[in-house]
Amino acid sequence: MRPEPTDTEDRVEAALRADLARGDGVTAGVAPVLRHLLVHDDREFMADDVLASLRGMIGHAASQLSDQDEGDHPELTAALVDVPGLVPLAHALALETHVTRRLQSVQGFDPVLSPLLQALIASDDGETAALAMQVLAAQARFVQQQRRMQWPLGEWPAELLHGALSVDAAAPERIAALRADYDEGATRLGLLARLIGVMGPGVVAALDLPHAGVAIFASALAHVSGQDRGQALLSLLSRHKARLVLGLKAGGVSSAHVEATLLALHPGATPPEGLSRITPERAATLLHPSGGKS
Repeated sequence: MRPEPTDTEDRVEAALRADLARGDGVTAGVAPVLRHLLVHDDREFMADDVLASLRGMIGHAASQLSDQDEGDHPELTAALVDVPGLVPLAHALALETHVTRRLQSVQGFDPVLSPLLQALIASDDGETAALAMQVLAAQARFVQQQRRMQWPLGEWPAELLHGALSVDAAAPERIAALRADYDEGATRLGLLARLIGVMGPGVVAALDLPHAGVAIFASALAHVSGQDRGQALLSLLSRHKARLVLGLKAGGVSSAHVEATLLALHPGATPPEGLSRITPERAATLLHPSGGKS
């Protein structure tokens, strides 16, 4: 007859069971990822630099919530990954940087000061000029943060930040400091949204990718097409050209402009036939078949 387990044996078995469960969880999640990679060959979506940035950004977020500045924070990292919307937003920002760097390398795009932003800074309207200067400063910070794979919590959307601050492993004093200093309107994404809003009908200029730059273009495309900004950024990848075409058409952009945008992103791409027959209303319906916005 087997003797009763000791407290030490109970702890050992508990640790083994936990490790076994974690390993089984990883194994269960491998098949869908591998299938996506093998079937879709969506290399940009999971490019090495995108995944590295994604890991770095979430790791940096965990370090900001920990009461220990040094070392890894696996418990916090795991908790943050489960916060709804966190991984998709981090991935979208990593994609934004990936596309921007590619266009900077191939076409000489300035990742910080686009021609449109420069024009808005010189605007006769004081409010627009001041807001454009704030966007410039925020964009410069974002580019530096992405180089360091950093993601300051003060730059997060309010709903996402609330979810992150609610994880059990977060240090209370860090939470209090973040809540005290937070201003969603001053975040880069908030400033970009405000800039698009004050442009009014002039937002059409922000749908000119080489003129606007990736950051402003993505925010403008999301605004005019009723998508979220992550979907707008996803549409810049080669396997998601249909979303880009429909987003631009939903915003009332001409077929010639759609074709020019496609070629700017993907030289040699063949625009779909019959673009001129797709009205803005029909494009919006195709993007949002249920009738709602994303």
